[in-house]
Amino acid sequence: MGILALDLGTKTGWAFATGAKLPDDKTADTAIMSGVWDLKGTRYDGGGMRFVRFRKRLNDVAYLGVTTVVFEEVRRHMGTDAAHVYGGLLAIVTEWCEVEQIPYQGVPVGTIKKFATGKGNADKAAVIAA
Repeated sequence: MGILALDLGTKTGWAFATGAKLPDDKTADTAIMSGVWDLKGTRYDGGGMRFVRFRKRLNDVAYLGVTTVVFEEVRRHMGTDAAHVYGGLLAIVTEWCEVEQIPYQGVPVGTIKKFATGKGNADKAAVIAA
């Protein structure tokens, strides 16, 4: 099983786990790779180039054996541009998953924070520390 987790944005955080298992399963080893995809364009790029870059990155990781995609489900953005970028990336990842027949699911931010820290409204420093 290979799970691809995404934090959608101009700087998209990603993590890929192979041999993923439930926390109480001691039978399998899990290997994790992670990083950041900087999708920002140059001043010479058209407005859609960040989305072209994102689709290329998804295609690049497909060979790893992605069987599930999860992403941070954001319901509130600090600005209009951030909302537009998130919506475009969300459209691409869900379409890509449909075409590749890979199950996908959004996970609310509070759920992620609670899993990591035990507190659904933890600040960024607490999540990083966890």
